[in-house]
Amino acid sequence: MDVSVLLLAGLAAIYDYVLAHTLFCLVPAFFIAGAMSALIPKAMLLPYLGKESPKHVAYPIAVVAGLLLAVCSCTVLPLFAGIRKGGAGIGPAIAFLYTAPATNIMAILYTGSLIGWDFALARIIFSIAFAVIIGFIISKMTDHDEKKAETDAFMKHADGADTRRLIYLFGALIGILLVGTRISEDSVKYPLVIGLIVLTWWISSRQFTKEEVSSWMYETWGFARTIAPLLIIGVFASGMIRAVMPPDLIPAYVGDNSLLAVVIPVLFGIFVYFPTLVEVPMARMFLDLGMAKGPLLAYMLADPVISLPSILVVRKIMGNRETLVYVLLIFAFTVIAGLLAGRFLWAA
Repeated sequence: MDVSVLLLAGLAAIYDYVLAHTLFCLVPAFFIAGAMSALIPKAMLLPYLGKESPKHVAYPIAVVAGLLLAVCSCTVLPLFAGIRKGGAGIGPAIAFLYTAPATNIMAILYTGSLIGWDFALARIIFSIAFAVIIGFIISKMTDHDEKKAETDAFMKHADGADTRRLIYLFGALIGILLVGTRISEDSVKYPLVIGLIVLTWWISSRQFTKEEVSSWMYETWGFARTIAPLLIIGVFASGMIRAVMPPDLIPAYVGDNSLLAVVIPVLFGIFVYFPTLVEVPMARMFLDLGMAKGPLLAYMLADPVISLPSILVVRKIMGNRETLVYVLLIFAFTVIAGLLAGRFLWAA
């Protein structure tokens, strides 16, 4: 195939995915993720992740902590090691390890915008359930010595958090996202978006210090600078792959909700590494080429969570037995999720 055709296919994919469909999703998502990272005191979460913490407290906190971060499976590993060293129990730490790549705010928003909000909801529900179940299973079988987290300094920080101003700010930011993605009439959408942007500016200038706003902008730019180039490269590559892939290949192997059709994308997702969010345009490409939604969901539950590089690192942190169980559970649960979703949610 002519190189110019491939280049045009890649550029068309960038326009279609990033500019035409996700501008009002990605840009607010960067600001939301930046605000979560800079303005929510994450130190308030760690005291609740220790072995002595009640499970009904520790696991939801671990999931919430994962929601705050837009990172891939390899990037989250140092954070996983850090909260373990800080005293977090192995179960909540694993719940965090699973949810940070799979259910972070940007991954879910981008999935909903590009593939569908029903798909995004299924992704987050299955991911959270699997994270808690896998963490609980490994916490029961592990022989690691758990130690109690040091909490005094963290709690002092947490007591001073002003939750009301955060509610105002995130309400305005989420409003921009919802109006931009859910309202199609331009004469209504653009005035509302502009009004919400002005409201966000007013809240940030009145309720937050200049240092806090600067930190927020710095974190937002950090997410955009790190993620956007990888995302554009991934979208460009998916456009070229789509142009050269035989049209009957995807439907022939993963075009239904059979067991084999679900297992293939799960294995692909486990052993092939993509940076964070790149799995979303790849999934959109697979869907357009004929992949059934059951296998597609299984792929998206496995791909961002685990890869060969992450397996090697997790093995050093958890040990051989726990790592093997972790990988096998992810494989089994994602396959089951794909089969159930294909059977009951998106049956042909």
